[in-house]
Amino acid sequence: MTKTVKWAGLMAMVVALGACQSKAPAVGKQIETHRGGGMIVALSNENGELTQGPNQFVVTLRSVTDNQPVNAGNVSVNATMSMPGMAPMSGGVEVSPGSTAGQYAAKGTFDMSGSWRFEVRWDGPAGQGSTSFNTNVR
Repeated sequence: MTKTVKWAGLMAMVVALGACQSKAPAVGKQIETHRGGGMIVALSNENGELTQGPNQFVVTLRSVTDNQPVNAGNVSVNATMSMPGMAPMSGGVEVSPGSTAGQYAAKGTFDMSGSWRFEVRWDGPAGQGSTSFNTNVR
């Protein structure tokens, strides 16, 4: 019985140590995927949707040619919502690199639900590029 207890304790320590060392943002459920600029750009978060108000999500960039993660360097996200007869509404999005290649942690606030236009730009070892697409905020 003592061998079993020691083994279980050792396994618990290994699992806990692995969890402490993981600093990669959680990818979660996919919100949107778009191909453009030689990249596959995916947005994801815990529940698979963006909602009105503050949001945290992950931007993942992969190569279209081999579907491998890409170190895109500086990544920025601009989100706007068309407002008929008015200037577009802007949603501020902060982006920071994750510890996993091709993943970037993003925080954004969207004041209204509806269709938002996302523009993702990158400039780094993989070159410069951008792509834009619409996605819904609920």
